[in-house]
Amino acid sequence: MSEHVTSESTRHAEHQRGQRTRESGAQQHGNIFSRASGSMLIHVQRENGLAHRTLVLRPWQVQALRVLTSKTFRAVLMVGVLSWGYFAVQSARVPLLTQRIAHLEQDAQRLDTLQRTLVELQDRYGQVQRLLTASKVPATAAAMAAAVAAPAAVKAAVKAAATRDAQKLPKKNP
Repeated sequence: MSEHVTSESTRHAEHQRGQRTRESGAQQHGNIFSRASGSMLIHVQRENGLAHRTLVLRPWQVQALRVLTSKTFRAVLMVGVLSWGYFAVQSARVPLLTQRIAHLEQDAQRLDTLQRTLVELQDRYGQVQRLLTASKVPATAAAMAAAVAAPAAVKAAVKAAATRDAQKLPKKNP
């Protein structure tokens, strides 16, 4: 009975060794980038056979070639190129956006100036109306002319303020 166990365990061990040998040989077979294979010889020859060249790649060069041809390296390279492209486009937008911000700031400044002028003119117009209604004098030709002239004066003052503000601001480049 012990002979049977020994022979069976021996057969099992031999089977395992043989399988490992075949597996390791199967892993080496066809793998041109394996480290154990040493240097790589590449023979290049023209179709007409007159010119040829033999290249010898050292093991470290073979490993570098293996990395460069791997799918992982290609994916990482593609991600790097795409991210570089994205950031290049974004950095090209910076001068355009800076110019647009400067233009918007000028417009905001002009609007603030016009707003202040409008408020001042509305206050003056309100004063003129209060003076005209407070006197309760019968409508004379002079009072009617002043009441009609007040809106025209407001319009002229707004136009003058806008012209003055436009002259203060730098001209836009076409």
